[in-house]
Amino acid sequence: MNLIFRSVVFILIFLQLSVQAVCADSKDGILEEKFKALGIIRLAKIAPVADDDLIDMKGNSVKLSDFKGKILFLNFWTTWCPDCIFEMPDIERLHKKLGSKDLMIIALDLKESKQKVEKFILKHDLSFKILLDKKGGMGRAFGIRSIPTTFILGRDGGLMGKAMGARNWDSRESVNLFKYLIQYY
Repeated sequence: MNLIFRSVVFILIFLQLSVQAVCADSKDGILEEKFKALGIIRLAKIAPVADDDLIDMKGNSVKLSDFKGKILFLNFWTTWCPDCIFEMPDIERLHKKLGSKDLMIIALDLKESKQKVEKFILKHDLSFKILLDKKGGMGRAFGIRSIPTTFILGRDGGLMGKAMGARNWDSRESVNLFKYLIQYY
């Protein structure tokens, strides 16, 4: 009887662990497909190498670690970049659709003056968070070689994905990706 009981317990534990592994693989497989559909490179969930002080448009110091606990959409851009200008309205629409306590959308301007960025914000009627990387330290830490480049960070601050070049960020596929991230990650 004792041997039968132990065998049943072992089988139940094995089955539960197997189901958990399949679910984890399935969840990651679905995310992989969603990333692939948008041309997003999957990253290894490691934390970024830097957490430099950035400046918000009110002059306050901000760190990326301030947003832990949220899915973070981090877009590196400049006001003179045609592809950056092209995707800003899409980012604004994504922000209006999903920007919430669970998803933080941030555009990180590289090495431009606050006045230049403020004019751009007003001209394009942007309401999501825009930060300034005045010396370009964060851009160097993230290895930015072209703009726009967008990173997706998990709630733990780990890098999840990277998109180089402009995207239609308010497309059905993109919105579904971020809804999925909010729900399952």
